[in-house]
Amino acid sequence: MEPVPVLVAVSGALAGRSYVITEAGLRMGRDAENEIVVDEAGTSRQHARVILHNGAIWVQDAGSRNGVFVNGERVPDHRQLKPGDRVQVSQSVFEVQLSLPSMASLPPQPAPVPPPPRPLAPVHIDPPEEPRKSGWKLWPFAVALLLTAGCIGCIGMIGWLHPTDEPATGASGQGPSYSLTAVIPADGSAPAAPGPATPAPSVADALAIAAGADQPSPAAPGVPAPPPGSTAAELTERGHALYETGRINEARVAYQQALVLDPNCQICTVRVERLQAEIAEKAQAQLDAGLRYWDSMQVQQAIAAWETVLLLVPDPADPINQRASESLARARGGSVGGAAAHTP
Repeated sequence: MEPVPVLVAVSGALAGRSYVITEAGLRMGRDAENEIVVDEAGTSRQHARVILHNGAIWVQDAGSRNGVFVNGERVPDHRQLKPGDRVQVSQSVFEVQLSLPSMASLPPQPAPVPPPPRPLAPVHIDPPEEPRKSGWKLWPFAVALLLTAGCIGCIGMIGWLHPTDEPATGASGQGPSYSLTAVIPADGSAPAAPGPATPAPSVADALAIAAGADQPSPAAPGVPAPPPGSTAAELTERGHALYETGRINEARVAYQQALVLDPNCQICTVRVERLQAEIAEKAQAQLDAGLRYWDSMQVQQAIAAWETVLLLVPDPADPINQRASESLARARGGSVGGAAAHTP
């Protein structure tokens, strides 16, 4: 089994406790809804968050007043962690460690019981069969051969006794010739030359045309058309590569283009739904972070957070995009001066 990252409290009120770091994240603060409740003086309700993303461990300041420190250095926004790093929230210190999952809680597995031996079936030996006597007889074939020869002789004799008086001849003195490849029209005009034969479509082609497979599926609103010459498999692999590098918005577009070429791509449908939910969650988190920065008079950090929202949700009709655009307009307009005037 692979080791899992854990956060171990080494000092403070939670000393000795450990918490498994997952992709859902560990929220830290005074609020009782947090996964790690740090009820100490100087701790904000939503103080920090530790998450596991793309195989890396990250710590993020959730807008606290007194800040988050990693190895004694304050983290302005977020920072990647490694085993052995220490995260300080108020008076509590947590250390990042790798731990193997415990096997003590697993119930004991009973030893496999071998199946009972199967009784041997009695062997039955059939007695040897007696050789069959051949029932073929030659006299019916001889009679049929004699009748055939007699019929042929009679026909020849009739033709010799009644010869044809005049053979049918054409204009050239020879017998008439007939053509099976041309039909002379009734008006006497020359027959049209036969054109090249059109091959009949195969069964697979006929079924594909009947099902409408020769026409690509229409693209969803807001999704660019697939690149010319691309296939659904290539676009799916491109979506996997973009998702692994964290470019989730471009990965969603690649999966949607693959669905245009192959509507039955199940992995593309699942990934599109998952990425839409993940993008909406990240956009909402950045929108809330921008509001916290704005309330604490950190204007540049708020603008950066709201610009990230517009990159994640570029659709102007989306409510999250509209709220971020309104907040950016307020931050870049006259409200910036008002926020600076109230800065202590």
